[in-house]
Amino acid sequence: MVLTIFKFFEKYPDCYVYATGSTHSRTRLYQMGINKNLKEISQLFDVYGFTNNSWETFSGLKKYDAFLVRQKK
Repeated sequence: MVLTIFKFFEKYPDCYVYATGSTHSRTRLYQMGINKNLKEISQLFDVYGFTNNSWETFSGLKKYDAFLVRQKK
């Protein structure tokens, strides 16, 4: 999946990638993967989480319903 995101941003550097799981447990799995690699991810990407009907900068301390990723400029 990570290679796909890099390829996507090579072609569309100003776009966002939206991700959510098909189930709550799959979304939680995505969040665990982001948390596990947040230090490395945040060096290259801005990551946002959707909770309480709004987007915010991703924090490993909250439960999110969806994620947005944008390549840093």
